[in-house]
Amino acid sequence: MIEIRTGRRYGFGKRRSASKRTPLAPQGLLHTFLTLLRRALPFKEQSMLRNPRRAFLALFVAVAALTAARASAETPSPPGAEVYFINLKDGDTVASPFKVQFGLSGMGVAPVGTQAPNTGHHHLLIDTQLSSEQLKEAIPADAQHRHFGAGQTETTLTLPPGQHTLQLVLGDLQHIPHNPTVMSAAIKITVK
Repeated sequence: MIEIRTGRRYGFGKRRSASKRTPLAPQGLLHTFLTLLRRALPFKEQSMLRNPRRAFLALFVAVAALTAARASAETPSPPGAEVYFINLKDGDTVASPFKVQFGLSGMGVAPVGTQAPNTGHHHLLIDTQLSSEQLKEAIPADAQHRHFGAGQTETTLTLPPGQHTLQLVLGDLQHIPHNPTVMSAAIKITVK
């Protein structure tokens, strides 16, 4: 049971008697929510909430706007931006551990959480790829998806002997690849 207090100005006043207490129906919950919201808003904004339909429409529009903002959360990349390996090329043979240097042109490197235009941070994919659906989501963090969120531009890798595939992807402040994707060509290396 929810007990409702009545009162005009600040929401204080007499309690309803115990004989009048009833569980709130859904429309009663809406009324309670609107009453609490009215008390929290300045006087000018309260007029919108006097009409429950108008309040519901405002809530619906706010949720729709947030959903649309989330759906279009892809960060744009400038034309011609590219990420590449500086010290490795396709077909190289290396001894483990080995250094990998990341190159970037047309954009800048910034740590995770930095919201600046035309910036991002590196992700190194080892023996894996990202599907077209994964390119719209945050890049996972595991042994095959290495994150360099502090803005690092190089790392030292230790891989087992054999052939491996490496690829760089630039992610935005939330680890989501830019649109269009800033991704290097996948290179194959042999670790001896």
